[in-house]
Amino acid sequence: MASIQSAAGCCQRKTERGEFGEIKPQCLCCQQSRIKCHEYTSSKTKHPNKLNTTIQPHSMSCTAVDESRDTAQHGTHLANTKERDLHLRDQLPLGDDRATCEAPYSAPSSTAVADVGIPAVIIDTNAPLTSNRSPSSTETQNDVQTQEDEDLEGIVSIISRKLVLDRTAESNALPFVLQGYAAWIGRLAFDPMKMMGIARNFVFNHFGDGDQSRWIIGLLANIGTKVGSVELVEGQHNSMLSALQVAVRRRIGAVNSLHNPGTDVLVKALDCAVEAMLVHFYASPVDQAMTLRHEVAPIFRQLCPEPPGTPIDIRALLNHPLGCLWHYAEMDIIFSVVSDTPTLFRYRVGIPGSQLSDPHRPVQVDQGDGIIQWLHGVPNQLILLFSRIKTMQHDKVTPNEGMITEFEQEIRGMKPFTGPSSEPFLGIMRSFVQECWRQTAYVYLYMAVCGDSSDTPRVKEAFKRFMRLINGTKPGRLPDEYLILTILLICPAAKRQHDREILKQRVLRLYSRDRTHVSTTFITFVIEDYWARADIEGRPVTWSDVSVSRKRVLGV
Repeated sequence: MASIQSAAGCCQRKTERGEFGEIKPQCLCCQQSRIKCHEYTSSKTKHPNKLNTTIQPHSMSCTAVDESRDTAQHGTHLANTKERDLHLRDQLPLGDDRATCEAPYSAPSSTAVADVGIPAVIIDTNAPLTSNRSPSSTETQNDVQTQEDEDLEGIVSIISRKLVLDRTAESNALPFVLQGYAAWIGRLAFDPMKMMGIARNFVFNHFGDGDQSRWIIGLLANIGTKVGSVELVEGQHNSMLSALQVAVRRRIGAVNSLHNPGTDVLVKALDCAVEAMLVHFYASPVDQAMTLRHEVAPIFRQLCPEPPGTPIDIRALLNHPLGCLWHYAEMDIIFSVVSDTPTLFRYRVGIPGSQLSDPHRPVQVDQGDGIIQWLHGVPNQLILLFSRIKTMQHDKVTPNEGMITEFEQEIRGMKPFTGPSSEPFLGIMRSFVQECWRQTAYVYLYMAVCGDSSDTPRVKEAFKRFMRLINGTKPGRLPDEYLILTILLICPAAKRQHDREILKQRVLRLYSRDRTHVSTTFITFVIEDYWARADIEGRPVTWSDVSVSRKRVLGV
């Protein structure tokens, strides 16, 4: 039988020469090897003097001369791609920690990752890492613009370069985790360039912190890679999400039980909790994220510089070197605004150079950077505005006309997004999202603070401007994924059935597309409840309807 080398020789000479002879062609490699060349067969064609030099199936993968060179290159690329498919779960050195962190599961062996029920995550290192589409979801892919799933800013290549590594080497575990986290950030972040350094440092700090941290960061990277695929949440039970919740809650409980934990221990526990909350927001019911929000609250308060029992300076947190502090505070404020529930802590806006501040008076601030701004496009000025509004509601303060005018001026003077972007398309979308937040802030101010119904002129005007923006864009992951919070906040102002259906479909389309934003689907039940109740009673919606429907539907 011809060896691989001789078969390759036949293919090479056939390609270069086109033919070897007129009768019984023999290549030089076969002659030198003293074997009979079986790689060429004759066939009757229009030109009987030419040979059909088709390679037999058992020989080396080499296409016929008659086929186009493009076809040969395509086949080679597909073969190489299959060889470069990497299973991320096989790379994480998590053997010992799985036994210590996951009580509901039996202690697995060092090689049996499947013992905890974690599906394999296949990463093609030759493809863009920010791709979030399932191969089977071809029907819904047509509704989303092509550039949405591309790495438009090269974020993945900056966080983690494309790698072709030995997947059996334990030393390659960190690069594979970086790849998974890069895909997660590319899908998650409103401004991935701003998140790049934070994400990279987060992975480095936790990966080198021991088995428990490595286990959690490995789960985050695995789930982050799968966010956007039907495989993640269509099953009856997703063991990765359950394992993440168990591991993070176990770590929080262990830290809360310590008498005097160190700052580094507190920071890493809070870090893991806020990252897991974001994952659950995308892929789990809302109660999963809220459970972590409540259980990690004591750790957050211990890290705040203010004495216990005093309001937390939210402006100081925005500039605090510990990112997990302002990350948690912003999530606490945003969730309380969307769900119309009190914040877990009382916040105040401190004035630089002063020990005292009026928590109800607007303070002019610069439009800086913040995690929520980078993730969801919420300007920092609105975070401060919402925190003051929640404080007013907590203190049962009725705003006067002067305070409302100052709030309106602050919203009107909110600076637009000016962050760098290598793609004009992304810059336009970011400006669009921030303008939607401006109109949403007006509606929230008038309805939640002033007590207006959806039928008042100023509410209708702000809602009209918002709908003009929405109707001017095509539905798709970008920008809809970053408009979810604005839509949830502005829905009480929707009166016409046509407008309500547009808003609801923009939210549900994201879930039906790739089964993410599971928490959002539960909130849509709340929205439909207060719409229906107001229609039955023949009156416009008021902001108090939101809390009534939340308790009726979600029980919280």
